[in-house]
Amino acid sequence: MKKNIINSSLNFEDTLYILNEKIQILRDFLSLDLPTDLFHKENMDDMDFIDKILDILLKSLIEDTYILDRDEQLDNLSETEWQFSQVLTKFVSISNEPHHSSPSMDKFSTLRNRSTARRKIAEDSQTSREKMSSEPMVSEDEMNELLKRF
Repeated sequence: MKKNIINSSLNFEDTLYILNEKIQILRDFLSLDLPTDLFHKENMDDMDFIDKILDILLKSLIEDTYILDRDEQLDNLSETEWQFSQVLTKFVSISNEPHHSSPSMDKFSTLRNRSTARRKIAEDSQTSREKMSSEPMVSEDEMNELLKRF
């Protein structure tokens, strides 16, 4: 029952907008000359939050095939996942640098793998839906029969 409440009150566009803004903040952090240790916990919390919300969005889109603009939202989700994955890749590369030591390298890699997996699921779900919609719902014979009646 709770799943339906989440789906009905979830605004995908606004939620993805906020996640993209959070991802941009992480990207900006990487471009500044700041001590990573100072912001480490907050950055990790943000990444965990983004991961959790992206997981909820994907599950909602997969479970509810009647969501308006579902394919568009799957595409938007896939794009957000790509942006998130790029930031995570950058964090991994910084963690690999000799002057940085990050005990969270495994965490970054795990989050990146989860993001990549979700992106693939979103893309596969969209493709399968496109395949379904490309097949005629009514056969040519049925359509001719229907048109004869009018």
